[in-house]
Amino acid sequence: MIIDAWHADSLAGPMKEMKKAFEAKNKAVTVNLTSGRSKELAERILQGEACDVFTPSDPAVAKEMFGKQVDGKAAASWHVVFSANEMVVITGKGNPLGIKQMVDLAKSGVRSARVAGEKDMATNRTIEFIKKATAAEGKPEVAQKIIDGAVKENTIPDVLKAVKSGKANAGIAYLSAAVTVAGDADILYFPAKVNLSENIRNVATIPATARNAAAAESFIRFMLSAEGRRILEKTGQPPIIPPIREGIVPF
Repeated sequence: MIIDAWHADSLAGPMKEMKKAFEAKNKAVTVNLTSGRSKELAERILQGEACDVFTPSDPAVAKEMFGKQVDGKAAASWHVVFSANEMVVITGKGNPLGIKQMVDLAKSGVRSARVAGEKDMATNRTIEFIKKATAAEGKPEVAQKIIDGAVKENTIPDVLKAVKSGKANAGIAYLSAAVTVAGDADILYFPAKVNLSENIRNVATIPATARNAAAAESFIRFMLSAEGRRILEKTGQPPIIPPIREGIVPF
């Protein structure tokens, strides 16, 4: 049996580990992962593409599907908020330029990278993060310099690649994405008041286009289990306990 699980780019690390652990417990099941921008994945579901588990990085994306139809059925009718995330800055391994705070990205010789994709929610989140952090550090006037001067990338994975390859000295990414390159990069953490952790929430649902809804339910149950929560913690995704439910959750 195959479970087609579509997830936000920021969930690539956690979902890879979830797949591995779930398949180890369910030998007859293969979890196929598809990564992408949450809104674009939702659009594909609304166009009728088959998806068993959908995990976007914003409850609003799933909720917008509640009132839309696919083959005469609600595209989605519920979701479970299962984890949080936060924005961080990554640097080359060893942080050779000694970057310690957001305003350091405005210094001469520092090349930073950020997401600028039109449909990527990380674009606006990155801009807000830069503005909040520079204000908290007492230099709000350098925010626009950092925003305008950054290397523009389409996705979070592209930002990670830019830093790993040396195209950029630093990059702004989700923590869950940053931990996937921890062997090649350093991670700079920021206070909760600026890292957007209160606003970034990941959700799971089973869309109307699911071909294996029962198996999809088992996979989401695993994500919410004690083992699933440990995987989330390990991969930079603090679990929401208890999960927040919206709509009539079937379990």
